Amino acid sequence: MLEPKDLDILKNMMESVVKRSEESILKQVDERLVRQEESILKQVDEKILKSEGLLLDEIERTRSILEKQLAKLQQNVDELYQYYRITRLENESISLIVGQLEDLTRRMEILEKRTA
Repeated sequence: MLEPKDLDILKNMMESVVKRSEESILKQVDERLVRQEESILKQVDEKILKSEGLLLDEIERTRSILEKQLAKLQQNVDELYQYYRITRLENESISLIVGQLEDLTRRMEILEKRTA
């Protein structure tokens, strides 16, 4: 059987070995966690960049569609403006003709009264 002194020495040795082993395991676990965290962050960054690219592509596609629609709308507005100008000129011409016709009618009535 071992003496208490020898048992204490053995105990201290075992504690030292266990402590070093524990520290080594914890260090390895920490290193793995750091590597995994870096890997996960890298993957997240890549996915964010990919999503950002897809989003920008969609925005560009939508902008292109809206620009085409705005161009078509502007063309329609231009056509309506031309129609409005033509109609306004026609109305002004008709108003002048009606005014002249009324003037001629009035003058004819005056002439008819004089000749009657």
